[in-house]
Amino acid sequence: MNEQNTSPDNLAIDVAGEPQDPFQWKNLGPPGAGVQLVASAGTSTAGGNSNVLGLDSKGNLWSCGLNGTAWQWTSLGQPASVPMTHPMGTVDIDGATVVQTLDGKGNLWSCWLADNAWQWASVGHPPTTAWLLRAVGTVAGSGGATVYLLDEKSVVWQLTYANGWQWTNLGQPAGGDIGLEPVGACTTSNGPSAFLLDHVGTLWACSLNQGAPVWSTLNQPAGLQAAGAVTATAASGVPTAFALDPKGNLWSCAQNAAAWQWTNLGQPAGTSLYLAFGSFILGSDLYVLLQDDQGILWFCKPSTNWRWARVGQSGSGGFELAMGTLRVGSDAYVFGLDYVGNLWRCG
Repeated sequence: MNEQNTSPDNLAIDVAGEPQDPFQWKNLGPPGAGVQLVASAGTSTAGGNSNVLGLDSKGNLWSCGLNGTAWQWTSLGQPASVPMTHPMGTVDIDGATVVQTLDGKGNLWSCWLADNAWQWASVGHPPTTAWLLRAVGTVAGSGGATVYLLDEKSVVWQLTYANGWQWTNLGQPAGGDIGLEPVGACTTSNGPSAFLLDHVGTLWACSLNQGAPVWSTLNQPAGLQAAGAVTATAASGVPTAFALDPKGNLWSCAQNAAAWQWTNLGQPAGTSLYLAFGSFILGSDLYVLLQDDQGILWFCKPSTNWRWARVGQSGSGGFELAMGTLRVGSDAYVFGLDYVGNLWRCG
């Protein structure tokens, strides 16, 4: 593990309010009258269908999908009057968008688009008495998918689809029973991998090797204790996990052959970052998007060095809920829910 301390003073910071990249805001409105989204269920472009998915306060799943040039809301409902409580990830399986959600009894459900209609099916629960609590991340592959979930005992579960769903107990790293913070999941040289921070800010990766779980410590740079998770991605061709340190600096931990290297990407001057939206690739650049405590959206991307630029905020101010990112053709978007329940697109 190597560490590269890039001083924030050496980062190129764009002039506040004058982003160098052309971002435009559009209000996509709420799902419907009196409908309030409470959680993001992810985004998907499976089968050429671009969808932003969310769960409302009554346990119904919703999609805001791109139809031609217009974004339209569709209620996906809930299975047989069983309200959903927590979204657990969205994956692409054989060209179909598949959304995983939990009901109030801890059972996992799949909702997918087939023949222009959304369908529900029960996946059940892992062979354990513990309850699933949080999503860790998802990885899509050829003809299959991997979903990582965290239960109430900080045990990580892998749910793999290949002509059916299969549960695998990945356990936890040493000391992980005190609490794990999901970072995300992506494909590494070891195959699909989950990334989590433990209670002292150490980053861990877990993957399967011939059916057996392998936990690897990626350590931490100086001052990364009690860090905040941001995202993990391999979209740039380099598996990379991102996290915030207690001072609000963004760090990347990128795979370099068999080693992982930490780099301090700094932060915009005079800000405190706290809400992560994820990342996307546009052109050859990787964008990582976060909101500060004043409701201003920022991105960090590589040019000669990593640099920060202010994207700004929607017409109604900052976002209460991060809804994710999407790459649609040659365009890329970030989505957020404002404090009155409107979904905004920025891209």
